[in-house]
Amino acid sequence: MDFNGTLQKGFVLGKPITQENYDPSVIEALEKQGRLIKTRKRDGYKMFAAFDRKGVVRLYTDGINEIDDKLLHLKKELKKLGLKNALLVGEAVIDEDDSDDFTKVASVMKSGLEKAITAQRTYGFIRYMVFNILFLDGKPCNVPYYEILLRINVMLLTNGVAHTFPVPVLDCTLAEAQATVREKKWEGLVLYDNDFLITFRTDGKSPQRPKGCYKWKPIFEDDFIVRERVMRDGNEEVKELVLLQRDPETGKEFRCGRLGSFTREMRRTLADEAQYPIVVQAAFEDRFEKTGKIRNARFMRLRPDKKIEDCIAPRSYRESK
Repeated sequence: MDFNGTLQKGFVLGKPITQENYDPSVIEALEKQGRLIKTRKRDGYKMFAAFDRKGVVRLYTDGINEIDDKLLHLKKELKKLGLKNALLVGEAVIDEDDSDDFTKVASVMKSGLEKAITAQRTYGFIRYMVFNILFLDGKPCNVPYYEILLRINVMLLTNGVAHTFPVPVLDCTLAEAQATVREKKWEGLVLYDNDFLITFRTDGKSPQRPKGCYKWKPIFEDDFIVRERVMRDGNEEVKELVLLQRDPETGKEFRCGRLGSFTREMRRTLADEAQYPIVVQAAFEDRFEKTGKIRNARFMRLRPDKKIEDCIAPRSYRESK
């Protein structure tokens, strides 16, 4: 497939393999063989930069929606690269003190032109972290990932761009990289085999998750109170559970989010056999700093051995006051 500078609807990029779908020994083996590339995962909007034959740049979100001139500073900067019929993929981020703020990025992306520019003047202008090159001069960039990283670094570090930067590579062991993520409260890591090749489809269907690209995030666990359940429409099975914890200062219960993705057997147990209120244990990737709501919760098990009064949040959150 050649590329003429226009990104059409139906373009879908392969996603990294998630933690629950790979054996950690695979990552360990890559590290022992000296083939593991460790990059920082950012919490922003995936964004494509498409260059036509004249070098004009168009920016698209992951759903292949073209972004208007709210990111004009990036378009002007990317044009300096002198690329033709090229396609870059990266992440649009806003950070403060090395910490990503997805809410601010989303507010810019979802706002109209005037509000988006005003927001960036307040928050800081969106930056673009490039982590792959899909096409150059109209041809697929089918080279091993370590070569892709070299090209990205040379391209961005020699052209005087201020808001566009290469994906950071962590020059340390995997254990040290994971410790850094926890210490600095980053979102996580994306791990690559040196020889990884990215995949995509143009028919709107999701490509098979590519071998050699793995996502890692720090996983947290805690116990939550459930007093309310949401049933499936026209069904006697539980769709979701509403999670609560107690504020450590006031003792007041506050909402921490919802929990779904149960097996069919567990849905029926939650509907027919559970005596509410109950306590459940859930794994999650992070908590929102201000509200205490958890992100990407996954059910682990029922905890009949736990008391309601013991389900205490690790800190007080503003929403509970």
